[in-house]
Order: sequence, then structure tokens, then C-alpha cells
Amino acid sequence: MHIVLATAFLCDTPWDIPGGGMGEYVTKIARLLIDSGNKVEIVAGALNDLVWEYKGIKVYNAFWYGNLNGNIFQVSEAILSRNIAIQKCIRLIDKQDRVDIVQYAGWSGIGMMHSIKCPAILRLSTYSKVTYSQNVIYRKNAKIYSFWERMAAKFADRIICPGIQIAKIFGKECNKSVEIVETPVDVDIEKRDNIVYEKLKRKKYILFFGTASKEKGFDVIGDMCVSLFKHNKEINFVCAGWDEGQGNNSAVHRLRDKLEEESHRFIYLGPLDKYKLYPVIEGSIMVLVPSLADNLPNACLEAMALGKIVIGTKGTALEQLIKDKINGFLVKPGDSNDLFDTVSKVIELTDERKKNIEKKALESMKPYYPQNSVKKLLKIYKEEVNKQ
Repeated sequence: MHIVLATAFLCDTPWDIPGGGMGEYVTKIARLLIDSGNKVEIVAGALNDLVWEYKGIKVYNAFWYGNLNGNIFQVSEAILSRNIAIQKCIRLIDKQDRVDIVQYAGWSGIGMMHSIKCPAILRLSTYSKVTYSQNVIYRKNAKIYSFWERMAAKFADRIICPGIQIAKIFGKECNKSVEIVETPVDVDIEKRDNIVYEKLKRKKYILFFGTASKEKGFDVIGDMCVSLFKHNKEINFVCAGWDEGQGNNSAVHRLRDKLEEESHRFIYLGPLDKYKLYPVIEGSIMVLVPSLADNLPNACLEAMALGKIVIGTKGTALEQLIKDKINGFLVKPGDSNDLFDTVSKVIELTDERKKNIEKKALESMKPYYPQNSVKKLLKIYKEEVNKQ
């Protein structure tokens, strides 16, 4: 099949690393679909109209401009502008070689205006009113994004979602069926680069990787670290990923200020290529994913697939992955004291207990391996294509 994956953003140049969970998912699924014998191209909103390749995947940048943080009219105009630009690229691709199916990322209405004669699959990368309820940047306009996300559902032949929580809420509000299709987890342990880990391997550290933002629980981690560093003089906190915000208002800057004289025990690595990140994950004591709201995050999947203990949150999509005290741990969202108590307990686990939990974490990832999750996605594609 000829498949196009359309997303709100990826990165503007071949020298950048795709940002956030949505970018990671799109590039991961593109590669896995190509490995399954399909032709796959990516269309992404961007600040230029470059056509380039990312690890062998052809990417079309759809140039657009607008203000996603303005008033209701500015935001809506920006969303429409991006959709128009994305559809222009998709029509160009279809004219060159007929497209069999398009999968849209959904965020902020991506998928609205589907304009070629093939099925449209809407994958709910997020549902803004749920995911951005605590977000510093997007919270004020979450209702506007959510409106256009529901509009995109009207153009979809099928709607899929990795997380049960968002699938239920979105399906009810759109009055449409939403199917669960798990995000594939693919950690190629044969390919790794130890250059970053070499600087950490003599340290004991807990790890967070992903976007450092309020809704991901990064501020909660900061409060927890204040207590942890007072009670434990050996443990460090390492963060890899994108820093939300700028200057003194960035998440990383706020955490450094909070830790005061202990700030040297906080190590920020910035965005890392996966092959540099894997050894950092494996070398950690545990991985923290204390999201206030989330949609089956890549961080949790990848950490568990590498056999690490993950601390997630109750009442979120993380319960879909983590069985408390069996293959990981769950804490109350937004509760730094609960997180501190649980982190302390994991540090004190016996080697036997720790290995048992790590083994169960690894075993629980089998449904998310590519041979299972990609097979499920391709079945949906073929069913829709055959209806044409």
C-alpha cells in the first residue's frame, strides 16, 4: 500500500530530532510500515516547504503560518491554514502516485478537510481538553483545539486511539466508535551509542525522558526531588528530552531554582537520539512517568520494553500498562509526597524483588511488539481500502 502519515509537526530541517511523542510515533510507525513492505511518506506542518528524508523516510514539509496561542479567531485561522497546507501536499503526492490511505495525527484538527479519494484514518494522538488541562502553553486554548479535533472526526472513515481513557471520552463526545490500537514499541537493542551514558555510568540516578512539562508531571518530580535529595545523598535526577517554555519560565529552569544548592544533582541532557537514550534508560534505577494526563506515552512503553521499573499515575492511561506493585508502580497524580514515598521504596527493593518486577514489565510488553500492533493497524487499513 501507498500510505501517507500526516502530522501537525515533525521538525523543520533534517538536522533536528523529531520532537514529542507525536513525532516519535509518526517516524516509528513509518519505518515499521516500510519494513512490512509498504510505501510510506510523511506530511508535516512546518515553517518551510522543504522535501527531505529522515532515516530513509520521505518527508514533505507543509508550509503554514499562524498563531496557535492567540484569540479564538487567530487560533482557528491558524488551524485552518495548517490543514490547507497539509492537504495541498497530500494532493501533490496523490497526483504523482495514487495514495491508498492517509492516517492523520488528529491534534488540533489535523485530518479535517481530507481531500483525496481514499480512506482517512484518524489516530487520536491526544484530545486537548483532557491532555492539556494542566499545560502552561496550550491550556487556555484547549477548548478551541478540541472543537477542531472533533471536526476532524467527521472526515474520518475510522478512528483509532492508543489509550482507553481518551478513546472513551472522545468517542462519547463525537458519538463515534473509537478502536484501541496499541502504539508499537520497538527498542532495537543492537543499535546503541554509549557516548552520553559514559558520563553517567558512575552515578546512581532516576530518569525522566520526554517533554519536560507540567502535564507530564515534571513539576511534581521537582517537588519530589527536594525531599529525595534531603534524605538521600547518593541519588541524582537525570532528564532527557524537550524543555517546555523559554528562559526563566522553562520547566528545566524552574526545577534548577527549586533545588537551590542541590541543583548540581539534576542533570539535563536535552533531546537525545534513541540510540543514545537506550543506554541511559538501562543504566537508571527507575523511570518516572508521573503524568497528570496522558495517552499511553512512548516513555512508559520504551522503559518497560527495556525491562525497567516505571512509576506512573493512577486514573490515567498508564493504568493500561502498569499493574501496581506487579510490573511497576502507580501513584496519585500531582502528589509529590506519594511519589517520594514510592521512589524511596523502589530504591530499597531487594535485588530479587526488583528483578521480578522488571521481568514482569518486560513480559507485559508483548502485545505492543511491532509484529502484533502493526499487524492490527494494517488489518484496519486493508479493511478500509477494500471498501472503496
